[in-house]
Amino acid sequence: MAKNARRLILAAACTLALLWVVQVCAQVIKVPADILTGKNPLPMTDAVLARAKTAYTENCVQCHGQTGKGDGPMAGMLKEPPANLSDGAIVGPLTDGEMFWVMTKGKPPAMPVFESKLSNQERWSLVHFLRNLSKTKPNTHPRKK
Repeated sequence: MAKNARRLILAAACTLALLWVVQVCAQVIKVPADILTGKNPLPMTDAVLARAKTAYTENCVQCHGQTGKGDGPMAGMLKEPPANLSDGAIVGPLTDGEMFWVMTKGKPPAMPVFESKLSNQERWSLVHFLRNLSKTKPNTHPRKK
């Protein structure tokens, strides 16, 4: 019984910590309203996902790892650990626009800016890729603050 209670307390603490991280990220990164609530302009097709997988492999694997868990070869060298992009609890609450914006403008101190390296289309395709990786649905509804 005590073991189950400890597990519940630990799970509740982890959930609260995760919600705090998501809230902090939302405050640090100011996403323009039209992008925050915007719908991904690309359809989620096999071709889009294939292009996104290539972009992910070339630009994201070093930090986020092959499966998005934040365990890439560079992860241990960063001041902040990379996000676990396979975790639906982390990715699910983010709007598609938030993900697009973070890829566009970066997130100091570790997430680089990809605005000039990846096209808008590549960044939007990566949003679909991350939705697929985290098994979450497209989201255009920002969290209540």
